Amino acid sequence: MVSMNPKSELEQILSELLPNIPDSITGKEAILQMKKEGSPNWKQMEWIGFWFEHLVSKHLLPAAGDQELSKHGKTTFDLRRQYIWDLKSHPNQSKSLILNDKSAIEECLERESGLGFIILSGDVEYDEAGEFKKWHDALKGGTSAYEKSRILRNAPSRRRKVNFTPTSVDAYWFSKVSQIEKCLIEGILAEFQTGMRNSNGKSRKPKIMIKDIDGLKSFNLKSVSLK
Repeated sequence: MVSMNPKSELEQILSELLPNIPDSITGKEAILQMKKEGSPNWKQMEWIGFWFEHLVSKHLLPAAGDQELSKHGKTTFDLRRQYIWDLKSHPNQSKSLILNDKSAIEECLERESGLGFIILSGDVEYDEAGEFKKWHDALKGGTSAYEKSRILRNAPSRRRKVNFTPTSVDAYWFSKVSQIEKCLIEGILAEFQTGMRNSNGKSRKPKIMIKDIDGLKSFNLKSVSLK
């Protein structure tokens, strides 16, 4: 294997990934594709991120060979070649972006040579009429237990996204925990879920969230416009 630095490896990844990113994709298309191709995540409500991960697993992971993915606690990062990469999708309509479990990110940075985040951003359209939710529920075989519980609690239902139009790919690289800590202190990153609990009452592990994307410019390895 030819030795690379993170930026050169990213260039290689993007050369394989970008030709496979469509101009636009509907939720129905993405979910049916995942279902047909054996992804276990076709039932997930937030389909865009899972579809992006599936896209990479179909087109990039085979080229990575038999390398074991980097796992820390219950978190497995999405792509491994010489370096570790995690995949995220981001609606342009949202100002923040949740990256991953804080303890897993810190452990990865302590044990590996770094961790990169490849972020696919795009414009989304929402299911204002509820038709897409009905279609997805029917495909899954009816209303889930989680959804029935939400109805009983009178909790509002989150709007589903019905279409995603990719507009850019950005990649950020961190090489040590102190960089994460510095960004947290400066408010560029923030902790998310601290003090929150799951439906079973167990505490949720804190996650790292991007609050100020412009503040991460010094960590940006590559920014590609798709439009």
